Amino acid sequence: MKIVSVDAPVGLVKKLTHLNVPDFIMDVVRPLEADYFNHFCHQPQFCSCQYQPNVSLPTAPIWKFEEYGYENIAFLLHTVPIYLRDSRAEKIRKEDCIVDLLGAYFSNRASNSNNPYIELYLSPINDSTINDKHFKWLFTKVLIHELAHAALDIFNWERHNYAYEKVLYQSDFGKWREESMANAIALQIIRDSSKKDFYNYAKKFMRSQPDEYALGVLMEDFGYWDFKSVFDSKIYGVNGQLQEEWLDYAGNKHKRRWKGLHDWNNKILENLMK
Repeated sequence: MKIVSVDAPVGLVKKLTHLNVPDFIMDVVRPLEADYFNHFCHQPQFCSCQYQPNVSLPTAPIWKFEEYGYENIAFLLHTVPIYLRDSRAEKIRKEDCIVDLLGAYFSNRASNSNNPYIELYLSPINDSTINDKHFKWLFTKVLIHELAHAALDIFNWERHNYAYEKVLYQSDFGKWREESMANAIALQIIRDSSKKDFYNYAKKFMRSQPDEYALGVLMEDFGYWDFKSVFDSKIYGVNGQLQEEWLDYAGNKHKRRWKGLHDWNNKILENLMK
């Protein structure tokens, strides 16, 4: 695990160390690593690494995968650099990253860019918690959420080798799809770690988030293939009318249900504009 403090408050960095947060993160993802070795005989391949001089953040090869699965997130934890920042910069290049308030995943798809990396913003995370235990839990939840973005991005874009997106994250449809499903995957991983109190906390926190994030609680059991379909949508495109109809359904708290959302996901997959 590569965690580097860039401009994070010293006191909050010390808190992470004092709370043994890296060990806690490893406990959460350890079942994923076990699944990898139990079910796969091939080894991941390495993405190419482009070195740029005069860059303060170190780069390293990133594993890419021939198969999709939750276990990719565990291995990316060991290869994607994680940078601790005080807070999110006012201006982040929207075309280069997936933006969250508490953390951000930065892709390597922009020209002349470094390898993918994650930024976590300690001050907003700390301000969103009431005690040390919740600070540890929220930090871990945000990191897994961003790793979920990374796993799909690296698998799909390294495989397809082009960066033109037909469904942009900045669109309402794109943000709802990506953020809700990233939360769904994070929640499932936390559940599978058998840490019940952490799971209940993560679920409650997600429900307190804006709708495009909170929807992940309903999507928890969608499965990784459905999560990967988000990026299939970005590659092939989704009919504009379908996007609007999905948003109308997903945005209605009184009508949306797990089965309805699952049916909608299947409908979107069947109507990708290939």
